[in-house]
Amino acid sequence: MGHLYYWDKFILENMVPFMTDGSNLPPFPDHDQYNAEAISYLKDDSATSIIEHFVETRIQLTESLSNLDSDIRFTIGGGKEQFYAESFTEMFLEHDEHHLNQINEKLHI
Repeated sequence: MGHLYYWDKFILENMVPFMTDGSNLPPFPDHDQYNAEAISYLKDDSATSIIEHFVETRIQLTESLSNLDSDIRFTIGGGKEQFYAESFTEMFLEHDEHHLNQINEKLHI
């Protein structure tokens, strides 16, 4: 949950505000370094607190993305692929599904 929360926080703060038509968003940070930063950032938080932060941030992120004009197109980190709110959201739903599968494997579901 902490991993998902911290990435949601990054997207909400560093990407969504700049999602305008024709914009080039900043590249994603180095994944390993950013994940290590997340662990450090959340190390003193309780599991309950982390889950609450995740839920609150995910709601904010979902609302922010759904409020974007569906016609805007943007790139990320100078790449050529053009994204729009829905395709960007789909990319992160796949990321979430990957981690949900990992959790289910550990729980033997």
